[in-house]
Amino acid sequence: MSDIEKTLVEIEQRMLNADAAYDEKFFEEYCADDFVAVGNYGIVSRRQVLDMYAKGIGNPDRRNQAHDVVVKPLGDTGAVVAYKLTSTTGDETSSWCASTVYRQTPDGWRVVLLHQTPM
Repeated sequence: MSDIEKTLVEIEQRMLNADAAYDEKFFEEYCADDFVAVGNYGIVSRRQVLDMYAKGIGNPDRRNQAHDVVVKPLGDTGAVVAYKLTSTTGDETSSWCASTVYRQTPDGWRVVLLHQTPM
């Protein structure tokens, strides 16, 4: 795995951990200004995502884990990270197919698009 792939997989897992913890600061830093998320909740903007995390309460029992991760570079300044996501809280586990599009910026890698589809 290349250094870029390792970096993106690390950021992706940090994002999944931040999601479980409702860590708004992570999303403020790592979501590009033009970020959108797509899923069974519809298409939401960066502002809507930040508002959701600002209002939410993290669940210390929730665990998100990426499996079977594939990183596909898109030239020198972009990449897609695709994987199977499992989210577990107590005895309940849900599975998703997920992909995240990243763009390299002067400040580092930033999330442009997140897509999650329930399995």
